Amino acid sequence: MMKVRVIRGNLILPDRVIEDGLLVIKDEKIEGVYRPEELPSLDFVEFIDRRNHWISPGLIDVHLHGALGKEVMDGEVESLRQMASHQAACGVTGFFPTTLTASLEAMTAAIEAVKEAKKENLPSEILGIHLEGPFVSLKRKGAQDPKHIREINDQELERLTESLNGLKTLITIAPEAGRNLDYIKKMTELGWVVSIGHSDATYDEARKAIEAGSNHATHLFNAWREFHHREPGGIGAVLDNDRVFVELIADGIHVHPCFIRLAVFRKGKDRVCLITDSLKETGLPDGTYAWGGLEVVLKGNEIRLKDSGVLAGSVLHLNHGVKNVLNWTGLTVPEVVSMASLTPAKSVGLEAELGSLEKGKLANLAVFDQNFETVETYLRGRRVYPERK
Repeated sequence: MMKVRVIRGNLILPDRVIEDGLLVIKDEKIEGVYRPEELPSLDFVEFIDRRNHWISPGLIDVHLHGALGKEVMDGEVESLRQMASHQAACGVTGFFPTTLTASLEAMTAAIEAVKEAKKENLPSEILGIHLEGPFVSLKRKGAQDPKHIREINDQELERLTESLNGLKTLITIAPEAGRNLDYIKKMTELGWVVSIGHSDATYDEARKAIEAGSNHATHLFNAWREFHHREPGGIGAVLDNDRVFVELIADGIHVHPCFIRLAVFRKGKDRVCLITDSLKETGLPDGTYAWGGLEVVLKGNEIRLKDSGVLAGSVLHLNHGVKNVLNWTGLTVPEVVSMASLTPAKSVGLEAELGSLEKGKLANLAVFDQNFETVETYLRGRRVYPERK
């Protein structure tokens, strides 16, 4: 008889909840999901009773910069270790550390640190890297440092490609800036996921980018051309196309709940990725902090550039984003959880192993209480939060 671990609770599957269900884990993978009366005869190593708790697939965040005073732009493996610990405490089992618009040297240092950290057994796995810029719009820079915004050229693309060396890559660009549009096909041929963002693109310019291979939209509504009924801009183009995945920051600050509903009900759970866009100030007390050559002020749940007051990312925890969208939309728990797990996995081509509680997938899961606060997090069948003493 095989030796397995069994977790009991309300299992969140992609299309339904099995109340008081049983999740069977063998080694690092999910062996099956069962109702109590269906469980076959097994030799248990451990039985974990989490009745009246949600058993969720591990959440996946494809856009976060840092936490606990650390960020990917530190270029340090230790920073990524601390970020991973924070993600595990939020029920996140996989993430894409996200860079800021910066010099090529700073970006390659960040990439090297991500590659090194990815080799380690972190409590939340590094799945790839998100390059947010530097090939974005100066007009729609948001909180990006303007002195490092630039257009793509062959030499820089080549150096980035060499540095990334096959690392799963999501990259945000403004297709209307310079010759950026011409590079989208080259990037997709490299296996990169190309996201439109920090962009002043018109509807037609964004549509051309989608036709060229872009299928992702970075923090939709934030740092985009205004949505107008005669010129819907890039927002209209990505909402109008059923192939494009859109990111949403569901903290109630970056995007009004009305526009969260607009995007969710237009795109559906299979094309919305809930993200945090969280900065290194996440988990820190209120105060003024240095950030990417700029200064930001954290007050409560808002973080803004000191000089202009522009929003500068969030201090959101992804499990709280799930709770917010549940409250704002009236959608079911499986639908909203999919937006923070299976859909992000699909958006970067990792859904075969990640994102849902299904037989054969990695046993990455989170145990949440009824208020979606994290109780436990498991990675490849091993509890990583809270750490075992």
